[in-house]
Amino acid sequence: MRLHAYVLAGDPAWIAQSIGSYYGIVDRIVVSYDAGGGSWGGAPLSVDESLARMRAADPDGKMVFAPGDHSDASRPVMTVETEHRQAALDAASEGADWVVQLDTDEIVPSTEVLLAQLRETERRAAGALAFPMRNFHARTPSGAFLEHCGRFWTTQSGYPGPVVVRAGTRLTLARQAADTPVHRVDVSPRNTDPAHPFGTPVHAVIPPSDAIVHMSWVRTEAQMAEKRVVSGYAPERDWDRDLRRWRRRAAHPLGTALVAPFARNPFGRFRITRLPEFAEVEP
Repeated sequence: MRLHAYVLAGDPAWIAQSIGSYYGIVDRIVVSYDAGGGSWGGAPLSVDESLARMRAADPDGKMVFAPGDHSDASRPVMTVETEHRQAALDAASEGADWVVQLDTDEIVPSTEVLLAQLRETERRAAGALAFPMRNFHARTPSGAFLEHCGRFWTTQSGYPGPVVVRAGTRLTLARQAADTPVHRVDVSPRNTDPAHPFGTPVHAVIPPSDAIVHMSWVRTEAQMAEKRVVSGYAPERDWDRDLRRWRRRAAHPLGTALVAPFARNPFGRFRITRLPEFAEVEP
């Protein structure tokens, strides 16, 4: 099976760790970005820094750089994002059987497990692999991390979209695949994602340690200031409130973790955890 990938240049925080985690299993990586250095909503984006880090993470020359027009303040951000991802996916589909679509803050702990589940996706004649992500929120003063979790500190999975899709797949919203059977993997026989109904099917189970690590909010203050402007869901959040909570949780991790059983919001529960060496490096 021939495996390609696409990445979007603009978020430099965890590029080396992310691309390095799956670099060995792909033959080609399409790097897509706005030629003017803009975000989907028209704000300035750290494209140049991202490109420099990507070139440094490409010892075998697998990357193909594809600038384009992917910034438009006059249209909904998610519409522009979906079109950008589709253009990148189309380019990466050339000569491929499957395309990895991971953001540059998502890290694969075990390519062996990922490939095994991709082979199972192919065996089941599915068109996309939904693989669990563990979502990390902040680095604590001790060097540990706050991770989103279940009510009693159990592992909670997230699924922003399939992480691998068949070449030529059509996207409906961001990374979501249109009208294709999905092979869905979780860390439990029962769905652990509060964004999905309890009875959502689970086709395979892996250990939590093999789930993709999503370093979404593990960033510096400067990187969070940029994220509040350029992320696809930026217009939907009260960022002043969210950043105050982010700082308070990071400063008081034990108190944050202790209230998990009492938090009504399933996305407002956290546990303290440590990660392998790759995540101990400052972004």
